[in-house]
Amino acid sequence: MPDKRAGRAANQAMRAAAAGAARMEDVSVPDAAFSRILQLVRVVETGMQNIDPGHGLSGSQLWALWHVSARPGLRVSELADAMIIHHSTASNLLDKLEAKGLIRRERQQTDSRVVCLTLTARGAALVKDIPGPLQGRLRNALQSLPEDALVALSQGVGRVLEKMARE
Repeated sequence: MPDKRAGRAANQAMRAAAAGAARMEDVSVPDAAFSRILQLVRVVETGMQNIDPGHGLSGSQLWALWHVSARPGLRVSELADAMIIHHSTASNLLDKLEAKGLIRRERQQTDSRVVCLTLTARGAALVKDIPGPLQGRLRNALQSLPEDALVALSQGVGRVLEKMARE
């Protein structure tokens, strides 16, 4: 049942974003871009908030699990960078996931300061069990765009992030 509610909430957020797009004609280009980014964030947030709470994971914990599943051996600092969180916040998040038996931290033999992350069998099963209805939709939408549009989107978002980092 929670999966159906999550899907309905995500669909409502996407319909609202699409309806907002029709009203963008009378707005300046920077304001329209800002509005579209906020719409996308809202759709993603709605999907993350509607994850089945029966799994006992927050959206951040699920996101961290997804990153580790996508890149086994990921370093803690790389996870923090990917999630745009402080290293200590990532460590605290990983403490909770490790306590639940979902991830394993392993120190490299060549340099014991480097900690690499892998999913446990339980963590891998959980990631497969929670596809994340919105994450799938966003990824599918991105995969359906032409490569030049994706490159332009990535470069544009990158430039915005660089400008924000300088301010």
